[in-house]
Formats: sequence, structure tokens, C-alpha cells
Amino acid sequence: MANKKKIVKLLPIFEQRFGQPEEIYLLFADLCGSTEFKKNCLDTEQPELVWISRQLIFLERAAEIINKYEGNVVKTIGDEVFACFDKLKEPGKVLKCAIEVIQSFDNLKIYTGKSKINAKISIDFGPTYNGSISEAISFDPIGLSVDRCARLNSIAASNEIIFSQSFWDRLTPTDPANVSSEKLYGYKKCDIDARGLGKISCYKMTIS
Repeated sequence: MANKKKIVKLLPIFEQRFGQPEEIYLLFADLCGSTEFKKNCLDTEQPELVWISRQLIFLERAAEIINKYEGNVVKTIGDEVFACFDKLKEPGKVLKCAIEVIQSFDNLKIYTGKSKINAKISIDFGPTYNGSISEAISFDPIGLSVDRCARLNSIAASNEIIFSQSFWDRLTPTDPANVSSEKLYGYKKCDIDARGLGKISCYKMTIS
């Protein structure tokens, strides 16, 4: 009870620091197989620029497509792109962006076989706070929705898009992008137990 009272007293300080929560779409795009590819480069004594260039090709192309769909690339985390979209954005367009990111590497002739560039993507929607600690990044979303989206990405398979129930609820049956995606790829619903986050309902689709 005493701790609860202390937290209540601290709330104005927290609100002053973080402001009001803002609902946005969240997207994590991750390069698959980069650890294995890097290990192979090291084992065969190839220059590190070989795996670095592969990583940069992925990051640059993913960011280019996200910008095309009017998303905001927050930052890159190793071989992963973290982006967000305004809540007024049509959710079907966010999904279409994710599909295009995965498909954009299909015809990349320089990387084939084991070196082929494949991606996995997670999407979520929910309230976030600005956790930026640097002037270089004006808006760096933090909060439960971000943690959930990151966790979903960790369980996604190669060429798979996984999204939360919150994002699913935003998709409308009349949205052409959603109807087209469902017809082509289908959705598979599943529930996962995420440590620290509880039970999460999500949907998966494999992009071929």
C-alpha cells in the first residue's frame, strides 16, 4: 500500500518527463541468417566488409521501402530496422509495406543460396512514450507495445510476418490491402506465453 502511494506521488514527475502516450503502428524488420553468414565469412577468412555490405543492403533497402510508405525509421539495431507509422495511417498500407520489404530481395542476384537475404517482420499497434535520450533521435518509442512487437519478432520465422491482436483489430475487412493479403497468404492465429508480457494472441503469414 505504501509503495502504491509513492508511485501515485511520482506520477506527475513521470508525466512531465514522458508526456502523454501516443498510439502508433510499430514495425521491426530483421535480417535472417546474419549470424550464420558472418560465421561462414570468418571461417573462410573473407573480409568483414563481405557480411557488412550484405547487412547494409538489407538495412538501406528496408528503410527505403518504409520511407516510401511514409513510415519513420526510428533507428537500426544491428541487422534490424525499427520503424513506426502514424496512427492515422491505413493499417493495410503498413502490412503492404512489410510484404514489400520481404519480397524486395527475391531477385537480388548477388546473394543466392545460403547467402540469400531473407527477412522477418513483426507489426503492432498501441500506446507508446517518447524515450529519446539523444538529440539525434527526436522520437524513440518505448512501452509495452514496443516490447511486445520486439518479442513477436524474436519468434517469427524467415519470410514471415507476425502481428499482434491489437494490429489485427485495426485491419478492416473492407481494406483492399488486407483482403488481397489474406487471399494470397492467409493468416494463422496462435497464442504464445511471453515472459514478462503474459499471453499474447498473434497472427502469422508466410510470404512466398
